[in-house]
Amino acid sequence: MASLQQPDNYETLKSKIDTAAIVGHTTDNTAKIWVRAYMTGRWTLIVSVQKLLEDAYDLSGKSLAAMKAANSDIVFMEEREFTRETDLTMTFEVDNLEPDTRYYYYLASDKLDLERCIEMGGEHDYWFRTLPKNPQSLQFGFYSCHDPFSVKPNSEGAWDKFYDVLNERRADFVIGGGDQVYCDTNHASRMQDVWVWLKNNKNALLAAYSTPDGNLDEPAIIDYFTKLYRTYYRIYWQFEHLLSVYRRFPQYMIWDDHEIMDGWGSLTADARKAKLANFFQDDDEDANYALVMLMFKAAARAYLEYQHAHNPDSMIVNGDPDASHWDYKFDQGAYGFYMLDVRGHHDCELPDGQRLLGAEQFERFKSWINSAATKKKKAIFICSPVPVVHWTESAVNTLDFGGQKDDFMDEWGHETNHKERNAMLELLLARSAESSIPIVILSGDVHCASAFQITNGKTYPRARLFNVTSSAISRKPAPGIATAAMQKSADIDGFDGGRFEQMFRFAGENNFALINADCRDADLKISATLYWAEPGSESVTQKVIKLVG
Repeated sequence: MASLQQPDNYETLKSKIDTAAIVGHTTDNTAKIWVRAYMTGRWTLIVSVQKLLEDAYDLSGKSLAAMKAANSDIVFMEEREFTRETDLTMTFEVDNLEPDTRYYYYLASDKLDLERCIEMGGEHDYWFRTLPKNPQSLQFGFYSCHDPFSVKPNSEGAWDKFYDVLNERRADFVIGGGDQVYCDTNHASRMQDVWVWLKNNKNALLAAYSTPDGNLDEPAIIDYFTKLYRTYYRIYWQFEHLLSVYRRFPQYMIWDDHEIMDGWGSLTADARKAKLANFFQDDDEDANYALVMLMFKAAARAYLEYQHAHNPDSMIVNGDPDASHWDYKFDQGAYGFYMLDVRGHHDCELPDGQRLLGAEQFERFKSWINSAATKKKKAIFICSPVPVVHWTESAVNTLDFGGQKDDFMDEWGHETNHKERNAMLELLLARSAESSIPIVILSGDVHCASAFQITNGKTYPRARLFNVTSSAISRKPAPGIATAAMQKSADIDGFDGGRFEQMFRFAGENNFALINADCRDADLKISATLYWAEPGSESVTQKVIKLVG
């Protein structure tokens, strides 16, 4: 039997991030700052309203405490112990900030034996801006599907253009709409698919982590798997312009299937067992299933460490992703936001009407959208990583076989999800019509772009509901011919009175979106600008889609 490699040796030939930063949930007076350090020890995050004048290598001979005492511009300084337990990641919660103000931040240490004391921010290029007190206008970026290894040569796709547009348009924040990493890579990536690895190494793993009484040492296996998942984050996020976007603009993230497994939730229990089955081998199906579910726990742990930790707070039960709430909400002035989780509780074997979100999440979302506070919003933005409408529904329901089955069963438009989709559309159309609130659903997943208005003129003639999809920022895009498979303007199958009105469709190049909302002078305008460009090109093409006003 082959020996089991140490998880720290997984994908050693690939470059990986060491020190990195992400600005997370930011308001007019708070910000979350996520940091990964390159070594264990006590590190300090410093936030200053002005650039630090201290030398980036030796702090001008001062201790951190002395530097803070002598510098009234420092508004936050907190020391934390970075350990391997969270893969050297840490999220700081900064408060007492001023609205609409630029802040510089630094990672430093005077407790470690280092050649330079300020590890991050020495050139004053780590900074963010708080939001205004009650913003009446917002501009925010949206992207999905980051996979620079799906093409040859490897390419960061449109990340450089994304950074330029965000910077030029002075964007307030960015939403990552799913598939921020791909743990189940394709052959073009020359990288290990973590599920193929598990299939090939499961016997060695079971031998190494079985207790004398024949049970699995589940905590040890989860630790092992988590190190594998962390490796993908460190590899996928080591691209220059991605890191520039992450450290400069507040980020809101939600996962999709590739942070776990392709089609997660659209595979039956038997199909998940079959993922690890080997021909001509007497497999233990119960052991296969146990390993699959332990992998899910590891994927959730890595997702928490690298993505969800810097999102707005939600109920997280460590070690139990099924009990955790991965969906979350936040407000930005006159606008309400809700990030739907279509993976953490997605299960195609649940009762009809509960398969994508699960019953509890749907009730949380329903309570939020019907709340008095939400009814007063000027507009609502909802992130559903999988679009409510994109592909032609006849194709979704007739081509769902073979290797495409789980992809199409992910879709809201698949017939197995129609009951849940219809309940969601009823909820959104009713809220939009009754409160005169435009609602925009933002989606990714499908590796091309589109925009639709969703109507029901018979029941909700005053409703304004849209679905805008932008994908993929760096994954190999669907070919241009894919536009033929996109939904045309048509009645909604299985939803009485409902209709899809196609506003735009595009495929063939990497793309991203910028959403503009402005309600100054009580005149609400909302638009989505889609940008696309060939990797390495100097030009970028844009299409402005007017949604409201």
